[in-house]
Amino acid sequence: MKVEHQHWRTAGAFTIARGSITEIEVIRVTIRDGEHTGRGECRPYARYHETPASVIAQINTIKEELAAGLDPESLQARLPAGAARNAVDCALWDL
Repeated sequence: MKVEHQHWRTAGAFTIARGSITEIEVIRVTIRDGEHTGRGECRPYARYHETPASVIAQINTIKEELAAGLDPESLQARLPAGAARNAVDCALWDL
């Protein structure tokens, strides 16, 4: 499994009531199983007390289980709802 902290620029300013952004911090997860590759990503939200570092730390807590074959259904019990689980879940389903 590979976990990357990336910065994605938006095509233009994205504006909502709370403000505008022109760049998004994204955590990207890549999981390989033989010749197959699954990818998922998420955007940590401060509103839910998430940071890129906290999301990466959550993902790293299940690294060994993923290598041993953790499936999407079991993932629900291992990580709370949020950005980390979303990225890993999407990568698993993408496999």
